[in-house]
Amino acid sequence: MAVASTEHPPVSDEIVRERTENWLAFTRFVKIGTVGVVVLLALMALFLL
Repeated sequence: MAVASTEHPPVSDEIVRERTENWLAFTRFVKIGTVGVVVLLALMALFLL
């Protein structure tokens, strides 16, 4: 039975930087989207009550 290696291949700093930028952009998009939905629901509640 083969044992899985615990060594990870080296990753360049540029790839890490790019992935970090993408992750930050994604989380910002999700945050803005969530706030937009909450505001929309609050406005709907105000106008419908």
